[in-house]
Amino acid sequence: MRAVVLAGGEGRRLWPTTRHIPKPLVSVDGIPILHIILTQLKDAGFTHVSLSLGYRAHMIKSSLTDGRWADLALDFVQEEEPLGTAGPLALLPPFEDSTLVMNADLLTDIDFGELVRRHKKAGAAATVALSRQAIDIAHGVVELDEERRVTDFREKPRLSFLVSGGIYVLEPTLLRWLPPRGRHDMPALLDRARSEGERVEGHVIEGDWHDIGTPEQLRRATEAFRADRTRYLGRAAAAPCAKTGAPHEVVNG
Repeated sequence: MRAVVLAGGEGRRLWPTTRHIPKPLVSVDGIPILHIILTQLKDAGFTHVSLSLGYRAHMIKSSLTDGRWADLALDFVQEEEPLGTAGPLALLPPFEDSTLVMNADLLTDIDFGELVRRHKKAGAAATVALSRQAIDIAHGVVELDEERRVTDFREKPRLSFLVSGGIYVLEPTLLRWLPPRGRHDMPALLDRARSEGERVEGHVIEGDWHDIGTPEQLRRATEAFRADRTRYLGRAAAAPCAKTGAPHEVVNG
């Protein structure tokens, strides 16, 4: 199985942490988030991972062995300018089968292999992994009708919704709607596919999911990972670093 990891972003919301290192190498309790993701992909049965690189690409390459990491075959493509969440796919050779595409700034315990199997069973052109999120409103929420009469009043409600988890499974045919160059984001690609009659499936993540895009999000992800490493890494939780055989380096202090 093949995966693509989008690892080219600057991570400006994480400054000053990402001022000198790329976001995929930000540490989650001592392990770069990218290394956690690669370990999970290997354990899920993936054999080949393509990494799309941009900001401080040389640092990401140097953190991985030449062409392989933890028995994964690796290759790299370079974004000369920011290409969004779908644009980098145009730099890769055409997909030959269902391919997992994901951002490099996520901590999750999703079973990537099961996600691909569900996608294939559904016969969808694309599957989007979704995370349940909630926002607590600190005030009473009032709704009015067209005559300004109050029709509903809810005291400090909790609003629940589904957000894209930054993890997708795509069929090769989907890429025919991808522009050959320039910035392009995944929502636009999937909207085009839907408008053309393609089935875009949603898969709700029932386990844990964290975006590490801000210091507060990184703190929460680190606490969750520290509390139960085996939830995310299984037997690999106590294993040494795949590159050197030494403990994982803390790259953001």
